[in-house]
Amino acid sequence: MKILSMLAAVGLCTSVCAQSSLACTPSWPVAYFFGFTAPTNDTNIYFNLTVSSAITLQAIETPLLSALGQRGTLSLYTCPTTHVGNELNAAAWTLAATGVITGRGSVGSAAVLTARSCQESAATPGTGLTLLPGSYGIAVRYQGVTPLLTQVSALQTFSNAELSVSSGALQQTAFTSALQASSPTFAGWSFHGSIFYGVGAGAAHTCAEPFAYGDGCYTRCGSFYQLFTDGNPPAAAAASAAMSGRRLTLDPFGSSYRVRQGTVAFLPPTGAANLLPHGDDTELAVPLPLPFAYPGGIATTFFVHANGYISVASNAVLPGAMIVSPTVAAFLNAPAAGWWSWHNYDPSEPGSGQVTWEQVGANLLVFTWSSVESKPSGVVNPSTFQFQFDVVTGQVHYVWQTIDAIGSTGLLQADDHLVGYSPGGPSQSCGVVDITTLTGVLLQEPEVAPLALTAAGRPVIGTTISLVTSNPTTPFGIGINFLTTSRIPLPGLDLGLLGAAGCRAHVDISTGVGNAISNAGLAGLTMSLPLPVPNNPLLMGLEIFSQSVWMDPLQNAAGLVTSNGLELTLGTF
Repeated sequence: MKILSMLAAVGLCTSVCAQSSLACTPSWPVAYFFGFTAPTNDTNIYFNLTVSSAITLQAIETPLLSALGQRGTLSLYTCPTTHVGNELNAAAWTLAATGVITGRGSVGSAAVLTARSCQESAATPGTGLTLLPGSYGIAVRYQGVTPLLTQVSALQTFSNAELSVSSGALQQTAFTSALQASSPTFAGWSFHGSIFYGVGAGAAHTCAEPFAYGDGCYTRCGSFYQLFTDGNPPAAAAASAAMSGRRLTLDPFGSSYRVRQGTVAFLPPTGAANLLPHGDDTELAVPLPLPFAYPGGIATTFFVHANGYISVASNAVLPGAMIVSPTVAAFLNAPAAGWWSWHNYDPSEPGSGQVTWEQVGANLLVFTWSSVESKPSGVVNPSTFQFQFDVVTGQVHYVWQTIDAIGSTGLLQADDHLVGYSPGGPSQSCGVVDITTLTGVLLQEPEVAPLALTAAGRPVIGTTISLVTSNPTTPFGIGINFLTTSRIPLPGLDLGLLGAAGCRAHVDISTGVGNAISNAGLAGLTMSLPLPVPNNPLLMGLEIFSQSVWMDPLQNAAGLVTSNGLELTLGTF
């Protein structure tokens, strides 16, 4: 195949060296935390490391709670013997190794959220970090990303023939803030992740990394949202400032909605309002006295969740998410179409107001959270808001009166709010809106995912991976995957001059080769191209780039759509 031509010329050489690893996976009982309020995105997790025989550290894997594609830095600092007592003495620490780390989302298991950071020696860039036998205090510093924090009931030791990891501590602001106390039932904090290394000083070192960049075309979104998450200011304060006193209106427009600022008045519940006896984190079905038409169907029952959202079927279980912590991925992939003002409310808390519903006039169905308490219990932090559904016009009005600015759960993201609308099932994201400034956002259904290119596997020397193109715009068609040695800097080259406005070139096709792809069942053609990587150490660190193009005369004058770009760094592991 032509796809081999750029790599085959280098020839075959000897195998690369083997790699070892030490997994630090705390055993039960453990508790996973999103952190504590007002994070700095500059967090240290400490442990002690004993090295029995010389190693070359190559990479660290650790779970993050950061948006897919969000890039930060993971660095390793060392001090003599132990971290204990040195956490506030920045002068005691030496930057030993560092590398980029990229978020994989904020929903899913620790394994799903685990990201790899290829580590280079700070003293000798381009090589791994050599650690000679001895004892070290270690600070793993996360900058620009949020680690999944792990509390343990007893501090644990993880070891193999070369390494031993023990102890643990958490510091929210690296080398500056006091160590973070753990919950009363836990003994402390633990590093969670894996350390990858070669045995011996100066062992071969290059990470094999696939990285998607840029965007494919075209995307049609039926959802809009804004997430208020902990930072500066904290989530509760930011949500209160943006939402209190605000109205949004969703007008039926084509096959979906137009979202705009609203002007409708808040309608206080009357004595005839129906009480919804919610427990904490519960959902109740409400048969509607009048059917309500929405994009995609007609609802005769609403499912009302205590945590501030209403859907046309059950959204009591969200994919890979905790109901108490709003996340964009769970919202976009919720099973049923819904209208969201999602937050960790608890109408069952002593002293809380309740959720009610009633028909107002001939056309309005009104669902109101009246002074409903937010978590935690014992803190007075009520909010009042309502959804108004007009069965005649199909309009939906979000009407926020007062949104709590206190929060006080003590856990990062447990005070979050997510506002929006999304159709049922997997949905596309067209980015975050700002509800304070939007003037008219047009949603589009049915939704369309952009042409996408991914790598199945890591481009490790001596292995074969696959370049997989997905979301073709025609059920039987053909396209081209390009493999090159040169990328075009972001945001890419707009192809409007060719008649494909909104599509971008992310690679320079003049430096590479093209290979046909197809979903039409043609002999020898598929949507997945194998990419054998020769077993040649000289290829370590080589970067190659790829992008797919799909032919579709109905999409634009050029008759094509493009995928995102894909960067492949060839390596030894």
